[in-house]
This record gives sequence, C-alpha cells and structure tokens, in this order.
Amino acid sequence: MNLKRQRIFWAVLFGIMILAAFIIPFLPPLTVLPKVYGAFLFWNIFALVVIVCLGIITARWRDDHER
Repeated sequence: MNLKRQRIFWAVLFGIMILAAFIIPFLPPLTVLPKVYGAFLFWNIFALVVIVCLGIITARWRDDHER
C-alpha cells in the first residue's frame, strides 16, 4: 500500500473513531443502564483501540531520507 492510500485509510479510520466517540455513548444500549458501566466499558475499549492505532502508526514512522 502506498503512502497516499495509508494516509487516507488512517484519516478515515480516525474520522470514524471520532464520530463513534460522540455517537455511541448516546445510543439506547448505553443510555438505558442505571449506572455508568456501559459508558465506562465503551471508553476503556475506545481508548485501547486508539492507543493500538497510534502505536501502529508510530511504529511504521520514518523520514523520507531513510527509505
């Protein structure tokens, strides 16, 4: 996969994750719970997904002159 496609892929993926961060906590499965267990679980999973994605991006990071 070339660099342009990778950038588009990661931009779309992070856009979806940002939308999910705003939309999912307000969906009925999480809002009908009497306590915050659902939201707490969602934010933990969301944080792990973002950390893994950022780890993948930074692990493959290199300057143009290193190729």
